[in-house]
Amino acid sequence: MKYCEKCKVSIRGKDTNCPLCQNRLSGTDEEELYPFVPTIYRQYELFFKLLIFSTITIGVLCVAVNLILPDSGYWSLFVVVGIACFWISLIYALQKKGNIPNNITAQVFILSLLSIGWDWITDWRGWSLNYVIPIGCSVAMISLAIIAKVTKMPAEDYIVYFIIDILFGIVPLILYLTGQVGFIIPSVICISLSVLSLTALILFEGKNVLREMAKNFHV
Repeated sequence: MKYCEKCKVSIRGKDTNCPLCQNRLSGTDEEELYPFVPTIYRQYELFFKLLIFSTITIGVLCVAVNLILPDSGYWSLFVVVGIACFWISLIYALQKKGNIPNNITAQVFILSLLSIGWDWITDWRGWSLNYVIPIGCSVAMISLAIIAKVTKMPAEDYIVYFIIDILFGIVPLILYLTGQVGFIIPSVICISLSVLSLTALILFEGKNVLREMAKNFHV
């Protein structure tokens, strides 16, 4: 056990300096008083490194293709913004682990309202419906799937997860069917992601979803 000659106290652990007076401690190291708890990043370090590399690669490739084909418009900007939103959503949700689905839904809702407002102020070009909302919903679904896996989402949150996936798929579908979108690719991708996400959720977490539906709706 470590000992501080100045404060006359014994200190357990591997500290080299006294936490009270910062004087040099004497004695031998002992096991830490509190166990080491790795962060989520440390637990899934390889996964996050691959995710970081993948998103950077996608962003760089899109920008490069856009520069090679400048007549195609500035579509790479939306990809880069989408990637940035994905990481902001992921980081914020991981820090606020207590209510992840609600946090992600709130982020998408706020982003959608801001984009629609900005689109309207700038003479309405429709980019908020064509790009921001479907990309935002897609990013949210991907973020939610990753977070559910990484944080081992509690069973009671799966019903919310299920409803959010339906919601994020229905909104772009309605915009698409009513002819509100001029560029359909982001909306089609978002709808497809919603279907795939719901399918995976039913296949792998169907029991949790059914149990929570029965509990919440007294089925």
